[in-house]
Formats: sequence, structure tokens, C-alpha cells
Amino acid sequence: MKILIVEGIATSGKSSLIRKISELLKNQKLIVVGEPATHEPIMGTPNDLHIEFFRSLIDNATKSDADLVIFDRLHLTQACRANASIAQYSEVEELLTAQKTLVVYLRVDEDAIAERVLRALGHRNKEWGDYVQTKGKTLEEIAKYYIYQQRIQIKLLSQSKLACKAFNTTQHDYDDIANEITMIIDDFLL
Repeated sequence: MKILIVEGIATSGKSSLIRKISELLKNQKLIVVGEPATHEPIMGTPNDLHIEFFRSLIDNATKSDADLVIFDRLHLTQACRANASIAQYSEVEELLTAQKTLVVYLRVDEDAIAERVLRALGHRNKEWGDYVQTKGKTLEEIAKYYIYQQRIQIKLLSQSKLACKAFNTTQHDYDDIANEITMIIDDFLL
């Protein structure tokens, strides 16, 4: 079983990249486990670790006959939200290391985050806009929140046992990034 976890802050391009990767790998059996399954069910309790929740997601994925399972976020985002360490997710990491797992981290230049959030507010749904506005009263406060979150996620990822590849998505070059990731999947996750 191959597992790809796509992580990054809001507006980093996770959904766009997953869509492009899915198009490139359309001849393989893919399962995409999106935010409605990986992130939204636990948003109401941000301080919990949710180990059992992640174990269940991983167990269900590994029981499938898919060639590749792509998770749109997993335990890294929750570790950040819960102010937890990667060590507290050792059980989750062990389940993932037993598979051929790669984490792709999408990073945005810090000076571009406010503009990315502003643009996303113009085209995403009202619920997303309402959620983002819980991160600050002004665009500057919201950007500071996501800058801080990105820094913490990168630090947590550096402590992870999982293989990781980071990409800068500031320029929205998702086609090039998706092509590189599919080559990595073929090479690294054999």
C-alpha cells in the first residue's frame, strides 16, 4: 500500500495539487480521503489528539485494494492544533511507517500568505470565510496565525519518522509540482 499525505496551511494548494495528481494517476486505483473525512470531523475538539480517529482512517485505507491512498491532511495538522509533539503521535507514525508513506508539505512564502487568504476569501464558500475569520480580526492577524501554523508544522515534520518532501507553492505551479510528485511516487514508493 502506498500512502501520500498532503499537508500545508489553508490556501497552500492542497486541494488543487491533489486534483492534479489524481488526473496524472487516473489509470491507477486511487482513493482520496479529503478534509471532510480527515479534518472536519475533529475540528470541534482542537485540543484532543484523536489517536483513535487517525488509526481508524489509516486502517480503513490499508484495507482497500487501492494502489495509492491520498490523505488531504492527517495528524500533522492536528498536532499543531493540539499543541502536541510528534512523539505523542508515535502510534499513528508507526502505522504509517509500516506502509510506503510519503508526506508532501506545501509551503507558502510568509510575505504571500495574507494575499493568498484574501484571494481565497473571494472565491471560497461563506463557511470557509467564517472559519478563517476565527483566526483573527484583521487580515494581518489571520496571516500571522497561518505563518505561525506553518512554522510549527515544518518543525513538527522535521521530527517525524516519515519520509517528506516540501514544495514551495507560492507561485501556484501545481502542474510542475504534481509531475514531480508522481515521479517521486513511482520511484520512492515502489
